[in-house]
Amino acid sequence: MRRPSIAQLPAELARAAQTVARTLAAAGHPSYVVGGAVRDLVLGERPLDVDLATPALPDELERLFESTHAVGKAFGTVVVHQDGVDVQVTTFREETGYDDARRPSHVRFGRSLEADAARRDFTCNALYLEPLRDELVDPTGGLADLAARRLRCVGEPAQRFAEDGLRLLRLARQAAAFALEVEPATRAGAANSLDALRGVSPERVLAELERMAAGPAPGRALALLHEIGALARLPGLEPLARAEGDDFLARVHAAAELGPRPGSAALLAALLRPRAEAQDRLAQAALEALRPARALAGTCARAWRLERELGACLAELARGSLRRSRWIRLGRDEAWDTARALWRAWRPVEGARELAELEARLGALAPGELHPTPWITSTELAESGIPRGPRWAELLREAEAQQLDGAFADAAAARAWLAERARSS
Repeated sequence: MRRPSIAQLPAELARAAQTVARTLAAAGHPSYVVGGAVRDLVLGERPLDVDLATPALPDELERLFESTHAVGKAFGTVVVHQDGVDVQVTTFREETGYDDARRPSHVRFGRSLEADAARRDFTCNALYLEPLRDELVDPTGGLADLAARRLRCVGEPAQRFAEDGLRLLRLARQAAAFALEVEPATRAGAANSLDALRGVSPERVLAELERMAAGPAPGRALALLHEIGALARLPGLEPLARAEGDDFLARVHAAAELGPRPGSAALLAALLRPRAEAQDRLAQAALEALRPARALAGTCARAWRLERELGACLAELARGSLRRSRWIRLGRDEAWDTARALWRAWRPVEGARELAELEARLGALAPGELHPTPWITSTELAESGIPRGPRWAELLREAEAQQLDGAFADAAAARAWLAERARSS
């Protein structure tokens, strides 16, 4: 842990933050780098963006800066485009209401840094760094909490979670990402605030899960959600938890086996994986409840199917009966990486030797062996006189399998094979 300094920011972020701060100071307004950037500096991480907090009102911000974008003006947030960097500048504010357990019903802009800090979620995110004097302001004890590797809510935990149910997921993600222990009162407040999840949209839940998947310990994040009772309350997961009872914990263990930064597809596929074919519809419904993009949903569904095929291939490999075409087609599938991650997550020991051998075989292939130029195409099928129809797809797939298996010495042998098929049709 280190004391944060503006000099530790990436140069482009520091330059943009200080330029914005100078403009605000010239107009009589202090400003502070706040939130994740300051926390990351304390922890020795590299911030990816920079946010400022100031008593200047949104209308004033728009007048002071040439290039702005009001992404959340009603909540006091204006993005300032400065030196190629987007600096999110938010007016000091107090929030009340939270009728939907997601957004405040009433926002009151203020001049007090302390009041602004009081509305934030965790003390580690309520650290303020003055960018011109390089002075730290810590109104909630966030620095001491980080020194103790502790994640603690600002103020009363139950109130913080009731205000925004998404904070339950952020609690788990940040505790896992930064190796922090959740302070007991904060953990208890989280466990008693699960109803707040009802106000969180599936899209926001999915976004948090994807951020977990990009982090160093997604398994720990999911384990924490399970421990406080939140995991089974997420969209689509309650039917799985109800069907599996105590065995639902196996899903958390599988996610942990993925290791760090597995990616969204692998994490979702492992977490929601059907345990048997009878559970396919339940798993698919759970996935759809999170409203993923079509490509992400397709990769997960494809990985589930491919994992079953992988199991059959490993068994055939153990018996010495695995065709070359079968394992090549498996390994070049776009969902192959997700499928093998899924296999290892759920079966960390089963078939380990065969899987390693299969990966070695695939790794030894040249690109031309993985995707060889086909010797039989629709052109050869048309010239053979075989009527166009469903049989064409069957013959093309069979011809490719024969080529991958090495049954054809050359293109001439492939054409001879096709001629024989044409005569027998």
